[in-house]
Amino acid sequence: MANVSFNPSLMTAAQNAFLLDTQGWTQGLTQDDPVSRMHLLAGVIASTVTQPVWGGLGVLVDTAQAATDNRQGPSVAPASTTQINGFTVFDQGINYIQVPGNTVPTVGAGQSVPFYLFGSKARVPVPLDSGVLSTLEGVSTTTPLYWDTVNFALTTTSGANTIALPGVQILAVNAANSKVVSYNATTGVVSWLAGQPAALIIL
Repeated sequence: MANVSFNPSLMTAAQNAFLLDTQGWTQGLTQDDPVSRMHLLAGVIASTVTQPVWGGLGVLVDTAQAATDNRQGPSVAPASTTQINGFTVFDQGINYIQVPGNTVPTVGAGQSVPFYLFGSKARVPVPLDSGVLSTLEGVSTTTPLYWDTVNFALTTTSGANTIALPGVQILAVNAANSKVVSYNATTGVVSWLAGQPAALIIL
């Protein structure tokens, strides 16, 4: 029987193709969990919504109107200062569209969107409001949290534009390695910002 020679070719990679730093999260991409994934729901963006919707956005969830073509799912809209029921995610978001000029996939009124309700125990990365990172380091996981409905970020203080997140706990924070969504309400552009602070919350 003949011997097979073993002389592998040299494999090379571009500089920085493999980095040691693998910390950080991507906003709206749920952490893998065999339990919470069974609680992933889908709804339809309300016809009254004029802004784009993306993963990792606090939303209010209402029953749909009876005369909406037998819609299989609730009505979903960005959270207000009076109601928030969960967070959208990118998981299984087959309706997300890459709009020219945007780097983040989004959906609009009339399209379906996946989301998790509070109590689902889903672990969702969300952006941090400016200046609150230090207030969330080394604190209790039950620290009161709020969602800023204007800046679309997690904060620790209540205000005119915030709403409390009932039962939501913070699991960890990341200082500057995460990728979060930036929305310009004037131009309508939705883009990714890399190297940003973020928090991992459990709903």
